[in-house]
Amino acid sequence: MSPFRRPAFLAVLLGHFAVDLLNSQTGVLLATLSGPLALTNADIGLTATLFGLSGAAAQPVFGWLSDRRPGRWAAAGAVIGMAGMFALFLGTPGRFALLFLILASICSAAFHPAGADLGARGGGAGPAMAGLASLFFLFGQIGLSIGPALSGYLIEHWGWMALYGPVIVVALVGVAGLTMIPSSRALAARPVTRTAAPPGPIVWRALLLAVLIGGLRVWAQTTVGNLGPKYFHDLGLSPSTYGAIVGVFMLGIALGGILGGWLADRIGGRAMTIATLALSVPALFWLPVVTGPAIYAVALLAGVLNGGPHSLLVVIAQRAMPGRGSLASGLALGSMFAISSSGVWLSGLVADQVGLGFAVQAGAGLDAAAALLALALPFASVARPTAGADSNL
Repeated sequence: MSPFRRPAFLAVLLGHFAVDLLNSQTGVLLATLSGPLALTNADIGLTATLFGLSGAAAQPVFGWLSDRRPGRWAAAGAVIGMAGMFALFLGTPGRFALLFLILASICSAAFHPAGADLGARGGGAGPAMAGLASLFFLFGQIGLSIGPALSGYLIEHWGWMALYGPVIVVALVGVAGLTMIPSSRALAARPVTRTAAPPGPIVWRALLLAVLIGGLRVWAQTTVGNLGPKYFHDLGLSPSTYGAIVGVFMLGIALGGILGGWLADRIGGRAMTIATLALSVPALFWLPVVTGPAIYAVALLAGVLNGGPHSLLVVIAQRAMPGRGSLASGLALGSMFAISSSGVWLSGLVADQVGLGFAVQAGAGLDAAAALLALALPFASVARPTAGADSNL
C-alpha cells in the first residue's frame, strides 16, 4: 500500500510542514523586534540558544514516551500546542513574550520524534526507509523555506497582527491530525504486516558520528537562519527582502535533502555526505559578501549543499538503535539541535565582538569540520536501504 494512501502519513507530513513554518520565523521575528526590545546580537543568539536547547533537551524524553505510547497525542497535539504558544508570543508585550517563543520549542520537540519515526515508516509498521524519511524532512524544509519569507512579507505589508494568519492555519492542521492519526490503542490493535526490528545493541560509532556531523551542519544552518536576518536588517534591507533570502536558503536545504538521497544511490552515502558538505564551504563563505540578485543564487546553492546529508544522518541514528525508532529520532535530533543551539549563542557573542558578517561566514568552517568527520563514517551506515533492508550497520 502506498504510504500516501495512509492518513497518518499525510498527517505527519502536513504536521511537519506546519511546525517548521512557525519554527523558521524565529530569526525574522527577533530581527524585527531587535529595535523595539533593544536586543543585541548576543541577546538574539541567547534566545535562539534557549529556543533550541529547551527543545533539544525535551526531544529524547518525548521520543522515549512515544516508543511506549505512539499515536496522536504527540504528533497532532504538539502542532496545536505550538500554534497556541505562538499566539501567546504574538499577543504578549515586552521581553516576556520571548518566554512563549521558547515554550513553543517544547511543543516542536514533542512532535519531531514521533513524527520522524512514523514518517520514516510511511505511517505504518514497516522498517524505517531513507526515502520516506526524506519525504518527511522535505515537508519540514518546505515549511522552513516559506516561513521566513512569509513572516517578512506579512510584517512589512500588513503589520504584526497578520502573523496570526499562519498560526490559525497551523492550529487547523493539528486539529485535522487528531482525526487522521490513530490513537495508541488503535495502533496497538492494528495488524502488523512488516515486523519492525526488535531492540538490539546500540552501534555507538555510527550514532555519535551522525550526531556530531549533523550538529555542525545544523549549527551552520541555524546561524544563517537566526543571525542572517539581523545582519541583512543592519544593512538596511526590508523584512520581506531578508525574509526572502533566508527562505531561499531554507528552500535549498529542502532540495538538498532530495539531491542527497539521489546522490547516495549513485556514489554512496559517505561520499555524498563528504562532497556536499565540502562544496558548501565556499557558498556559505560568500553568502554575506554577495550583493544584488546574485545573493539569492548563492543562498540557494549554500542551502542545497548544506542540507544534502540531513535525512540520511537521522536514518543512521534510527538504525544504530534498532527497535527504538522514536527514541533514536529524539536523541539524534535533540543532540544535533543542542550542539547547534549552543553554537548559535557563541556565534552571537562573536558577532558582537567581531561582526555579524564574520559570524555568518564562520558557518563555512563548521561544514568543513563536518566533512572531515564524515571521512570516518562506516560506509554501510549511510547507504540508503533497499525496500527489504532494515539494518546494515
